[in-house]
Amino acid sequence: MSNCTNEEIAEKKRIALEKLKAKKTGLAQNKTPLLARNFDNRQLIADINQNSAERVGGSTHHGQEKADNRASYFISALKSSQLMVKRQHQQHVVRDNAHPYKGNKSRDALKEQNAVAINCNVYMISSERFEVQPSSYHSKLIEVFKSIKSRSYDAVTKNWNFALNDYRLLQERTLPLKPDVVVGSIPKAVFDLCLSSTGKADRSCLISIEPSLCEKLMPFQQDGVCFAISQHGRAMICDEMGLGKTYQAIAIASFYQEDWPLLICTTASTRDSWATHVRELLPSLPVHYIQILSSSQQYINEVKVLITSYGMMERHVSQIMERKFGFLIFDESQNLKNSKAKCTIVADRLSQQARRVILLSGTPALSRPVELYSQLQIIRRNFMSFTDFTVRYCDGKQTSFGWNAAGQSNLKELNVILKLKFMIRRTKAEVMKDMSAKIREVVTLDPAIVCSSDEVRESLNAEARNLQTCNREIRSKVLLKFYAQTAEVKKRAVCSYLKKIVKEQKKFIVFAHHRVMLDAISDSFNALHVMHIRIDGSTSQQDRGCYVDQFQKNIDCQVAVLSLGSCNSGITLTAADLIIFAELTWNPTILAQAESRAHRIGQPKPVICRYLIAKQTADDHIWNLLKTKQDTLKKAGIFCENLQDATNAMASTKIETTLHRLSSEVLDPNVESSALNEVNETPHVSKNSNAIEEFYQDDDEAFLNISC
Repeated sequence: MSNCTNEEIAEKKRIALEKLKAKKTGLAQNKTPLLARNFDNRQLIADINQNSAERVGGSTHHGQEKADNRASYFISALKSSQLMVKRQHQQHVVRDNAHPYKGNKSRDALKEQNAVAINCNVYMISSERFEVQPSSYHSKLIEVFKSIKSRSYDAVTKNWNFALNDYRLLQERTLPLKPDVVVGSIPKAVFDLCLSSTGKADRSCLISIEPSLCEKLMPFQQDGVCFAISQHGRAMICDEMGLGKTYQAIAIASFYQEDWPLLICTTASTRDSWATHVRELLPSLPVHYIQILSSSQQYINEVKVLITSYGMMERHVSQIMERKFGFLIFDESQNLKNSKAKCTIVADRLSQQARRVILLSGTPALSRPVELYSQLQIIRRNFMSFTDFTVRYCDGKQTSFGWNAAGQSNLKELNVILKLKFMIRRTKAEVMKDMSAKIREVVTLDPAIVCSSDEVRESLNAEARNLQTCNREIRSKVLLKFYAQTAEVKKRAVCSYLKKIVKEQKKFIVFAHHRVMLDAISDSFNALHVMHIRIDGSTSQQDRGCYVDQFQKNIDCQVAVLSLGSCNSGITLTAADLIIFAELTWNPTILAQAESRAHRIGQPKPVICRYLIAKQTADDHIWNLLKTKQDTLKKAGIFCENLQDATNAMASTKIETTLHRLSSEVLDPNVESSALNEVNETPHVSKNSNAIEEFYQDDDEAFLNISC
């Protein structure tokens, strides 16, 4: 490195400072006058030279040793300059004065200073009152609120609400506060809906219904029929599962019989059940006018009532459109939640040419408010556009990935308009005071059986960490993988627990999702010679009805092994009063629907719903996710259950695995695993009591400590 004299160093510093000054002058806008700025710069240079001289020293003897450190001396001198310190202090003062929470200002002064940021969200909380939710405090806004006679202050939410008649008055009085205060508005569609008087049909309309059917309707079911008639036959009946929505829909169809032919679209598993109900409840209708659509070659031009599945409706839309059905019933209408799905598009086309449309669903939205939009469009097409609806109720916004409507907003208002014009919903607790109780229990499976080795435990922990740290875009895929792994490690503990339940000699239902879990449960029951049925996605529609009748009527048939995805709706299994969930799913409505397979009208006993949970698995994450989703649906008024309201217990067993002992010691090779053979081989499974006692006689003590 070459050595420079003091004069050369000073010249380089001068050139560098001149370049820095020229750059700042060209890029930054400084309000300081040019002369003052030059003076400050000269003063800064003088300070730097002085500090640098003091640091370097005047001795020429040590000049050679210190020449290499002159650059660091220059930086140190720049930082210690008095003028630089003064400038930094001035910048801090300006920044502190601009901060909204620093200084000794009063609360009102601070609020008024930031009043420009105040936004007031306005939404309906009933058909007659609206609420204003300010983002922060503003004294003048509060004065406006107090000047309106219909004002009411909610001490819990700290919001103000007013009569709907004072809506325009509030808008006028807050107008002078702009732009400091911005008050939102209520959509015109919602405002007009709340102002318009809704016609109510009295009980006299029930005279026009089939007399034998009218006599079977309970009072709350009659109210549902009257509500739909008051909405001119275009409404949603969303009573809790098991409250007889089918009866109400057929009664409404009977009232509007002049608008027939009638199309009933339902799930494939309930078509036969609907045909049976129509024949029983409408005895005056000739049987040959009732058909189930099964092929494109079927002649339907003379049919009065056509029953079809959603899949058949898609495939034969042209044939159905030609018949021009004037009355439509869409059962399990949550199948129409996706506006882009083909079945939803077909249903929308059919509803445009029909005068009456009834939607039935105990769970109209499975997890998000956006799932309601396509169903509301079918009932009242001109209510709101998709963008307006999602912005208002789904926190809709444009993102880099497109339009995002997966959120929630203004759910109180959504609940109001649903009940006012679109939907009637009652719970079992509201209308069935003498209905049997439903008890939920959470059973924690023995961790020694779930995590049977260190490798399994480490694998589960790794998946849990991956779920916590992964990106949001791949979170669902990671959770699905963790979910499948949980089924694999849980199956041994689940079967060990079910071994205890079988000994109680009572009918019960077991729900599971993955095939590996369903197979493990079925194999264990086969080994125990327990007569049971199994219904999953591979079970034909014709066999489902036979299996359900077998479970309901055959005393020896003890267990129903059901798939959560295939059997959460459309079947009645009131012969059982115990439901065991071997696996969870992240949609609370699916679990609530599954519970209602046994807890419904006609169930005389209290129903116990028991959830088997494995700690340190995907169950921990899914259980928390269920709580979040059910809270969202509750705010919209379309979910009434509380899955977390359950007693807890621990299932502790010995580490011996039931499956290994079953396959090696007890398994009968003559017993088939298919559900059809399980039902048909009655002589082989009728000795289930003796087989079970024989199986337990050698290791019964292993299950004495199970609590549930």
